[in-house]
Amino acid sequence: MTGRQKSIKRDILLGAIVLLALLGLGLFAYIRAYSLDAADTAFDRVLAAAALSIADNVRVEDGHLTVELPIASLEILGASRETRAFYAVRAPDHSLITGYPDLPDATQAQDRKPRFFDATYSNDAVRIGSVQRYIDFGEKSGWISVTVAETREARTQLASVILRNSLTPMAVAGLIMCFLISTGLNRAWAPLVALENELVHRAPTNLNPIQTSVPKEVNSLVSSLNLFMQRFEGALSSLRRISVDTTHEMRTPLASIRALTEVAASESDPGVLRGYLQRIHANAVVATRIVNQLLAEAAVAHHIETTANPNCDLLELYLQAVERLPTSRMQRCRLAHLSAADDLLVRGSPLVFRELIDNLLDNALNYAPEGFIDVGLRIADGTMIELDVADRGPGIPDSEKGRVLERFRRGAASENVAGTGLGLNIVRNAANAAGGHLALLDRPGGGLIARVILPRATS
Repeated sequence: MTGRQKSIKRDILLGAIVLLALLGLGLFAYIRAYSLDAADTAFDRVLAAAALSIADNVRVEDGHLTVELPIASLEILGASRETRAFYAVRAPDHSLITGYPDLPDATQAQDRKPRFFDATYSNDAVRIGSVQRYIDFGEKSGWISVTVAETREARTQLASVILRNSLTPMAVAGLIMCFLISTGLNRAWAPLVALENELVHRAPTNLNPIQTSVPKEVNSLVSSLNLFMQRFEGALSSLRRISVDTTHEMRTPLASIRALTEVAASESDPGVLRGYLQRIHANAVVATRIVNQLLAEAAVAHHIETTANPNCDLLELYLQAVERLPTSRMQRCRLAHLSAADDLLVRGSPLVFRELIDNLLDNALNYAPEGFIDVGLRIADGTMIELDVADRGPGIPDSEKGRVLERFRRGAASENVAGTGLGLNIVRNAANAAGGHLALLDRPGGGLIARVILPRATS
């Protein structure tokens, strides 16, 4: 059972949502802390005003400290219906003058700067503000303490309002961002959808380049697809050409073999029958040669397209090619003297170079049935390797040298030599694929030199 198919669009959208959610949580924590701090700052000013108002109404009467709670301070403390207020006024010796005796007090600092802190009073969370005032009345002179406290309901309500008013537009902005991201992804994916539609609605045989307009980010993908289809079209064209050529070239020998077998079947004379068998064998040899050459051409084309290019020792490949020859032909191949320091490495598919050498030797041995075939391997200019296969055959006129390199084209001297007209074409294609080329030269004294020049590979 296959797993759920991965979606880049879904991953990007989910990643954006998760990122926005984390950002929202961070902003929520920050705004919540800020709203609580803002509420405390606002209400602390109210506490400070109430405490200072009470402190300003502390009097000394008959040697005793008295407090007349101002109406303004009481109105300030009772401004919010949700909260409860507490107060305490203490003498310099910390004795209670008026108020709640168990109300917590700030530490004595002996200045008029208000101090605020959180505490728990009567099982309720309260915010306490404390101010001090210096009173001069003889030996009992000192700093009196005025402490005012209120519960946190109004502060919490204000903080909630600030938090809600801040987060609401942020939440709306987050939803809008998610919508914009989704819309942007749809627009970004639109060229891929158009590309998919073009490929889906194409005819199976349509391998023309993709013409759909795409952004530059997708252009490399389209270029790769076009290159793939171009190579695929080349492979199909080669397959079609080989199929057509095989059908065309095999028709004559197969028809001859069939006609000869039909005639031979009714022949009673052993001598005449033997002649028919010889002709059937000759046609079978021709058919075999055609098939082998076409298969060799297909193999070369396939390896040129699909095989990685390792380094090959051209001398070793030549020696292997000679060993595959019959003894009578092997003895006719003569290799020129080589320097021990020569490094004859070329880059390409071993099968391609093997076919190149086999066809050069086969061509020379067929057209020069007598005498030696001289083979030369040397380094030219330090960067190229030259492979010469020289024979003493009839040679090729200059007017025919270009034509014999084409498929199924043979020269005037080939009338009495069996062949298909593919050998030199295979050699040329193999040399071109390796970055080299094939040259047909007249040999001094008569004959032909087939020279393949290939780039030298580094070891």
